[in-house]
Amino acid sequence: MHSHGEKIAIPVNDPRSTVVAGWFDQALMRHRTGDLVQAQVFYQRVLDVQPEHPEALNFLGILMQQRGQSVQAEQLIRRAIRAVPSYAAAYTNLGNILMVRRRYEDAIAAYRQATLCKMDEIDAWVNMGAVLRGLGRLPEALEAYRQASKSNPTNAEIHHRLGLVLAELEQLAEAITAQEAALRCDAGHEEAIKQLGSLLHRVGRDEDARVALGNTVFQLGEDPMALRLLQYWLQLMPDDPIAQHRLAAWFGQEEETPARASDAYVTYLFDRYAEGFDRHLRQELSYQAPEVIANQIAEIVGAPAADLDVLDAGCGTGLCAPLLRPYARRLVGVDLSPRMLDKARERGGYDELLTAELTAYLETHSQSYDLIVLADTLVYFGALEAVFAAAATSLRAGGWLAFTVEAATKESPPSGFRINQSGRYCHTAEYLQQTLTQVGMEIRSMTTATLRQECDQPMTGYVILARRSIILAS
Repeated sequence: MHSHGEKIAIPVNDPRSTVVAGWFDQALMRHRTGDLVQAQVFYQRVLDVQPEHPEALNFLGILMQQRGQSVQAEQLIRRAIRAVPSYAAAYTNLGNILMVRRRYEDAIAAYRQATLCKMDEIDAWVNMGAVLRGLGRLPEALEAYRQASKSNPTNAEIHHRLGLVLAELEQLAEAITAQEAALRCDAGHEEAIKQLGSLLHRVGRDEDARVALGNTVFQLGEDPMALRLLQYWLQLMPDDPIAQHRLAAWFGQEEETPARASDAYVTYLFDRYAEGFDRHLRQELSYQAPEVIANQIAEIVGAPAADLDVLDAGCGTGLCAPLLRPYARRLVGVDLSPRMLDKARERGGYDELLTAELTAYLETHSQSYDLIVLADTLVYFGALEAVFAAAATSLRAGGWLAFTVEAATKESPPSGFRINQSGRYCHTAEYLQQTLTQVGMEIRSMTTATLRQECDQPMTGYVILARRSIILAS
């Protein structure tokens, strides 16, 4: 609820009118800064000289209401209205006082009179809508909020309240439109974001609900509002993998870090990302992972002879294909995202492209490959024991595993890996060495390189080539 006033043109012939105007300005200044005692003194000085000064009566009435003296407040506001019967703001303030005193019908009447005096008296429409909604008179509340929205189409709160009433009236499509309008006016309106997510979920548009909530959460980063939105998101969709992963990435404790990103999260993320993936990586993130890994393969494995069975694990849109093709007798690409694989088919270069979860695929293709490449793939794995063991199984004796990971540059996590706010994992060098050794892999090269830009900062990663021993460790 709002209390306000408006300037009334008053013909004043009193020679002290300039002094009175000065007192009134002093009263307003002190009122706005919260000095109610001195504001009251100056309002009273004005009224001592001009007892029916409508603005002084109106604002003093507001002040008395602020001090909890509703009876005196009502009397003063009614005097202002008697002095100027068309004083719309005074009627609005009278409605506010009557509402606080639970005289709801009288309050509604005062608000209506305010709108008759001034059709675009927005506070009157908004406050009348609130009272009517509280009384369960939803069609009347809807009309009040529509009028308020028409008078002030850039006010997010008005669109939000309109949307709430529309939802209660089961006019869900219009309710969604109203909340979307609120967010166009104020993208950070928390309740509008929540309501939009809820409404979209309610009509079965879960994907749109994820986008609405997820985009805002991503933009907010570690802001407390992001945590509240994630928690709300999980109330709507308790098993949603996107919300679960982002909650862990931004606000999870070290001991709560999931072992890896879920299949559903990775599929969702990259299916959405597929269309603009290459442009975004190359132009905006200066993505270098395919090149740095190819350089290391050239240096360690040797010149390409098109005589290897090669697996591009987590191949995405196929950025590695042109770099790996010269080594490959046969080049296979595996990814969880069907849409990313569609882009890889368009690029060409593969003998086979498959939709599959990486670890499961490797486990079922024993001794099938001479070279397995994971460029920017293991950033969605925290614990690497299972995927490294599966890779070792899938490699032939003497085969090569080439991969990149993001380097854990902060204090080393006890587990050897950490989930970052990006939703990707980083790893320590010690953890990588230990885990590869456990599965019978020998590191032949471990270098650091800039893999991409992250928030305009270089993202440092490890580029590793490891070779499978002739006899696998048990």
